[in-house]
Parts: sequence; C-alpha cells; structure tokens
Amino acid sequence: MVSVIRDMGEEDGPARRSVWIWILAGILGVVILASAFFAAMNAADLGLNAILLLGGLAVVAAFGLMSLLIGKRSTDKFERRQSTRDGVYAEAFYNSPEATALVEGGKVIHANKAYLSLAEKIGAMGVSESAPSVDRLFSAGGKDTSAAIFRLHHIQMDTSSAEETVDTVDSEGTLHRYRIHVTNLGGQQIWQIADITRDSGGDSVLVEAPVGLFSVTRDGRVLATNSVLDRWLGGTDIVRPDYMREFIEDAEALLESPATPGRVVRTDTRLITRKGVVTPSIMVGTWTVLDSGEEVASVALYGHSSLGAKKDVDPSASSKAALAVNDSLAGFSSAPVAILQLEGTDLSQAIVKAANPVLERMSGGGAWQDRPFSQVFAKNDVDHRFLSLSASDCETDKPFDATLAGEKGLPVSVYIVPDPDVAGSAWAYLVDTSARKSLEDQLVQSQKMQAIGQLAAGVAHDFNNLLTAIRLNTDELLQRHPVGDPSYPELQNINTTGIRAAALVKKLLAFSRKQTRRMELLNVTDTLSEMIVTLKQTLGERAQLNVVHGRGLPAVRADKSQIDTVLMNLCVNARDAMEDQGGGTITISSLQKSRQDIDDANLALALKTIPGDNFVVIEVADTGTGMTDEVKSKIFEPFFTTKEVGKGTGLGLATVYGIVQQSGGHLTVDSKLGVGTIFRIYLPAVDPSEAAEEDVPKASSITKKPADLTGQGNILFVEDEASVRLIAAKSLRKKGYNVVEAEDGEEAFELLEDAEEPFDLMISDVVMPGMDGPTLLKKGRAMLGDARIVFISGYAEEEFSELLSEEPDVTFLPKPFTLAQLAEKVKAEIGESEL
Repeated sequence: MVSVIRDMGEEDGPARRSVWIWILAGILGVVILASAFFAAMNAADLGLNAILLLGGLAVVAAFGLMSLLIGKRSTDKFERRQSTRDGVYAEAFYNSPEATALVEGGKVIHANKAYLSLAEKIGAMGVSESAPSVDRLFSAGGKDTSAAIFRLHHIQMDTSSAEETVDTVDSEGTLHRYRIHVTNLGGQQIWQIADITRDSGGDSVLVEAPVGLFSVTRDGRVLATNSVLDRWLGGTDIVRPDYMREFIEDAEALLESPATPGRVVRTDTRLITRKGVVTPSIMVGTWTVLDSGEEVASVALYGHSSLGAKKDVDPSASSKAALAVNDSLAGFSSAPVAILQLEGTDLSQAIVKAANPVLERMSGGGAWQDRPFSQVFAKNDVDHRFLSLSASDCETDKPFDATLAGEKGLPVSVYIVPDPDVAGSAWAYLVDTSARKSLEDQLVQSQKMQAIGQLAAGVAHDFNNLLTAIRLNTDELLQRHPVGDPSYPELQNINTTGIRAAALVKKLLAFSRKQTRRMELLNVTDTLSEMIVTLKQTLGERAQLNVVHGRGLPAVRADKSQIDTVLMNLCVNARDAMEDQGGGTITISSLQKSRQDIDDANLALALKTIPGDNFVVIEVADTGTGMTDEVKSKIFEPFFTTKEVGKGTGLGLATVYGIVQQSGGHLTVDSKLGVGTIFRIYLPAVDPSEAAEEDVPKASSITKKPADLTGQGNILFVEDEASVRLIAAKSLRKKGYNVVEAEDGEEAFELLEDAEEPFDLMISDVVMPGMDGPTLLKKGRAMLGDARIVFISGYAEEEFSELLSEEPDVTFLPKPFTLAQLAEKVKAEIGESEL
C-alpha cells in the first residue's frame, strides 16, 4: 500500500517518457528526409562518396527510428500492464476501511473514502467537500491531542514511522479515541487513522476500577461514561444518560463552578440510579478547555455502595488488553484518580508496569514505571500494613488508607483489584482523599474547639462569681478606707487586679462565643478608618501599617467594639511576629467576594453555613516569620502561645476566633515560614435593600448617672453564691432598700407565696441548683405582679435573649459588677418606690 501511494505521487512519469520518445523519433525522421532530398537535388554536384555518406546517414536514422517505434510499443504494453496493476492498488487504497491520507507540507494530497467519512463524522468537512487537513480533523480535541498531531507532523527524516493515541469529540458530542500511524516518505507522509474507542483497552483497564468515570460539558451534557458507572446506574445495556442531572443530585456543584483549566472540584453528592435508588458518593471533577473552546470536565465518582461489583470479561481479550495498557492509561491523564498496573500479586514485591500521568501529579515525583509498588507510599509500617497482603486477599469495596511518598504526602484511598485478564497481575486505584481528610481534621478541630469553648464558658461563669464577690467586698472596704488611708493603696491594687481578671474572663467568654454583643449595621471602611490612629499608637514605629480600602463594600451586621478588638488583637499578634526581625509591614485590606469567587473547595464548604451569597473580607497580613503547620493548628486554642512567659496570655487569637464565630462569620489563616501570615475574616454582607429599610440608629445621648443612689423599695435578692448575696444585700440595705435574701429558686418561691407585701424588684441569678432563675420567674410571675426583674449571671446576655424578648420587664446585669453598678441598676429600675 505504501509503494502504491508513493507511485501515486509520481503517476505523471510515464507520460513524460512517452513525449520524449516521440520528439526523438520526429528528429530522426527529419534527418532521413533531409538527407534523401539533399542527395537527390545535388547528385550532379556531389561525388559518389558524398552520396554514399548521406545515404548511410539516412539508413542509420531509419534504423534508429525503427528501434524507437518498436521500444515504444513494448513500453506501452508494459505501462498498460503496470497501469492495470496500479489501478487495482489505487482502488484498494480508496476503498480501504482504515482512514488513510497522503500528506505533504501539512496538506492532504490524496485521501481515501474512509478518511472523508471520518471527517464528515467528526464534523470537519468544509463547504468545498475537499479532504480537510489532519489538524482540522482533530481540532475538537484538547491540548494533548494538538500536541500529538504536531509531533507527528514533525517526525525526523531518519524516523521511518511514529504513532500516537489521541481523543476528540465527534459532531454528536461523543468522545472517541484514535490511533494515528504515520509513515515517513521523505517529503511526504502517509497518515493511517484507526478508531480504537471500543477496543483500546479503556474499558478493560477500568472494568474493575472502584470509580465511575464520565465526561460532561459545561451545560451538563454527558459525553462518555465508563462501564463501572453504567453498572451503578442499572446495567451496561441501558442507554447512557443524556445529562448529568439525571443521575447526580447536586450537579450544580460542578457545573456552576469556575471552569478554570486544571481546577479540581471535590464535593459530597448522591448518585441516582435508574431505579431511583439514591446513595451517597464523592464527586471529583477536573475542568479542561478543548481547542474548539468548549469546556469539558472529567469526573470521578467513588464511595458508591456497589463498589467492586464484578463483570464477566472475555478471556480472549487478554492479549489485546495487555498490549493496550500504556495507551489506555495515557488516555486517562485528566481523570482525577491514579491507575496503576502491577506485575505480581504480592504487593510487597509488585512492580509498577504502567501508570497514568495522574500518579506523577499526585506524588510530585517522576516516572513510576518499573519501580516497586511499595515505593509509591511513604515509609510507615503501621499505616501501610496492606503492602504485606496479596492482591487476592484485598476486598475491592474496602479501600486502604495510605500516604504517598514525596513532599506532598498526599492522603489517598487505595483499591487493589486482581487483573482478570492477565495472570499474576493486579490493578491499583489511588483516589485523592486530601479534601475528605481536611474536612475530617476540620471536624475534629471544631469539636475540640467546641469542647474547649464549653469548658471556658463554665470556667468564666465560676470566675465571674468569684470576681463579683472580690470586687463587691473591695468596694465596701474602699468606702471605709478612702484616699489617704494607709490601706487604700493595697485595696486599690486588689481592685485593679480584679478589673484585669474580669477582662481576662471576658476574653474567655468571647472565645466560647458567650460574650454579650450589640449588633448594628457597620460600614467596614469607616470602621477601619476610625481604628487607624489607635492601631498606629499601639503598634509603635517598627511596624509599618498600610490600609487598603475596598470600593463599594456592602454593610455588615456586627458589634463594633468586637470588630475593633479583633483588629487590635490581629495587629498586635502580627507586630510580635515581626519583632525578632526588627519590624515589618502590616497590611489591612477589605474587599468584597461572592460565593462564586471562592475557588477553594474546603472554604466553599465552610461558607455554606453562612447565609447570603456575598461576603465582606477583612485581611490582616504581615511580613513576619510565619508559622509551622503544627503551630497553625493550635493558635486558636485558649492559653496557647509561642511567646515568652509573661509576654502573652494566649487568649488573643482565641478571642478573635470566638468573636468571628459569634458574629456569624468565618476565619481562615494562611502562613508560610519566612514569608508571613494572612488572616482573613469572612463576614456575611447585608442585602442593600434590607440595609436601606433598616432605621439608622440615632446618636445616643450621654446617659447621666444618678448622683444619689439611695432609694426605697422591696427587693427580693436570689443568689446561690453566698459571698455575692451577702455583700450585695448589705450594700443595698445601706442605700435604703428593704432586701429579702433567698439562696435558691425554691426558697424564693416560698417567700413569694408567704409575702405580705408585694416586691418592687426581683434580682436573681440565672444558673442555680434546683430551680433556676427563668423557672422561678415563670412559676412566680403571678405573685410578682408589676415587679421589675433583673437577672445577673456570669454567662452572656445572649444566652437568655429569648427569655428577655418574652418578658418586657426583664433586664440583665452581667457579672462581675461593682456596688456602684448594682446601685445604679436598682435606681434605674424602681426609682423612688414608696414602701
């Protein structure tokens, strides 16, 4: 066939030879006629010798002419035979079932019917109906396909032939695989193209794979599926689904994600079978862009309950599958799962004979062919005990957890499946579980932080009770020992220490998200601007502060004082991180992000719990020393600090974490050793229409504290902490109030039942053994009448927000409080009630 095509390029050679024969014959004929005519006309003048010379010349020319005519006849007979033979070969070329073309300089000179049919099937035929170029034929393929075509066009002159396997999409959107064989003819090339979609070994490679694979367009149209997914959906004989939404419950998680080439989307989803059975699965997709501009995703599903279901395989296909291993694996270069063919069923001794390129990307290493399978994983005899097993001992639906070797140390699930086609071989499928592992770590960290938060809240409550007693008694002593008294400095020192302790407890409450807050609409730009002066004064000269404001930021709803605390703590922490290097730069920036702008799958999942689609992001970046992963995992834990003893409480970042969580936001941290750290605060943006409808709070006037804190009225004081109850009641009596004490809810209820005169005010602790404050209020509401209610507690006011909203006469006084604050609260509630 090659020689025939070569001769087709030279088919005008015989015609050229025939023309030259006739020209030479004509010249000889002219010589004969000229010699005879000249001899006849000049016979008298010429001698005998001259006449004989001319006659001899004529005879020689005549013999030459005769020889040419005889040779021409023989040549014609040979060429007729040759033409008949080449015609048969040419007909065979044009009718060959394999698409074939003769190419010169990238242009198709001759193409057979199969090539034209293939071009029509792919949709590459032009208006002229002439054979399209090979480049145009595969223009719908991706960048890998284009690269393969380029390599074949530019094979070296001393290379006799070359072969590539490429993928492309036909006019109906179906994905096909082709093997292209190119034979070099010097200045020309013979291109032979075979469709190997069905027999390339692709299905045989993945027949026992524990993953379902499919490719899908941007609009959700399914291009191809593997046999595993077909079985999961209901059997290989069913019609392939037309659209992804037919079998994936949350298809938008992939289809609405940014189609950035190489971007990986991981999400939990549910697979819907033909029978309507819904099972949880994990979906991993990778976006690519074809040369035609079409966006296509290669998707893997794993974790399905029918994992590892067997399928009958034709044993006669074993040799073909073995020969096609490398080609078929190379075809899955964009599949989000590593596929390895192993030689040997003893996993400790098995050798990697072939692997798709995904393994190199996942491991961050070089080629793995002919290397021990055990070297794929990090050295860990405990976690990688499965390497001591045989492939036949492994259950295909029960993966092993492992960690890949290399700097990445990527966590993977390993599925081992014996090869049903090739004896002594096995397949290994490595699924990237880094996203799942990250979510598990986040869940563990979240549970740990929640447990620590509950502990911190309980500790803060008990501390507040103790601090309340300390501060009330200190106030009482300060009244007896005013300024100038020898004991005043020591008492004032106790009081100051109590205030510092109260601030420390406040941080604990902030971390545990139990702090009282005052939510309002905030303009982040204004908030940052107002903090600049305070921050510069606090940070000092060594830390340079830069503030970058975002434009047109929407409002957020938060407690302004808490946001100020967050910014202060982050900036002070950044300053301290740069102290060893003599200072640096702290940059605070604000910007707006929509949910669609989030590329990180873990972050997108974390933000799902936050309402709305828009966020205001506050970034605090420093040029400090950065943190290790170990330190980064602990920075939000209370009392954890890397500073020297006495230079930090370890509550700064814990406070930041608690405030952001309590404000309905999300906090992330990125840090790199030697580069610096970036904290990002994501706060939900308030809808502009909602913000416009909400009344703008008027500037509050300064509340004047009453000069006279004395008063009259009957007060029921309920507190289980005796040290707090005794000093508080004593102080109120000094102010002129009639105070009745109760050490718990049951005693207070009995006092209400036996009371001869109504109470004007009830001050009650919230958390008490037995009957607590809210229960006491509900049971004794009728007996309290119009009495005002003040709850006191070491917990935050928000813990009782529902109760406070139901009872209009109920107010709150957080612990620890001073005698003055208690007296002011009582005066504000009952004023000058008459006995």
